[in-house]
Amino acid sequence: MVTNKFLENMSPAQIDLSSRVFDLALSRVLRGVYINLGEEDRKNMETTFLSDDDNIKEKFIKKYIPNFKKLFKEEMKKIEIKIKAEIEQKA
Repeated sequence: MVTNKFLENMSPAQIDLSSRVFDLALSRVLRGVYINLGEEDRKNMETTFLSDDDNIKEKFIKKYIPNFKKLFKEEMKKIEIKIKAEIEQKA
């Protein structure tokens, strides 16, 4: 888990970039789950994630994505590898 102390040491641009990378990884995990759901569960997912209720979202994730942390870490690693490769190409 990221601590507030960690964020305090980051510039606004770094915080923004970290937030965008986090959102990208999250969207990839959710998209992967969505693709594998049936029509009724897809509608439930859409309703859940359009809501502002984080408790409902957490319940959905626990029910449909019990390995969420593992999937999220895998997506973050893929993004990290891609970013590093792009940086090396430009150097």
